[in-house]
Amino acid sequence: MAGAQALHARWPSSRLITLDASTHGVFGYYGNTCVDSSIIDYLRTGTLPAADRTCPA
Repeated sequence: MAGAQALHARWPSSRLITLDASTHGVFGYYGNTCVDSSIIDYLRTGTLPAADRTCPA
């Protein structure tokens, strides 16, 4: 998590989507609607979420 936060801090236009769980690389695998829909929306529209997001496990 510290590495993701450090990269995010260096890239001001980025958005950090965090899953409140002890796992990594969850898109399309973990089955979390909050994470998956955030990423799919970005891939579909090219528009970043308005803010960082923490998704419940």
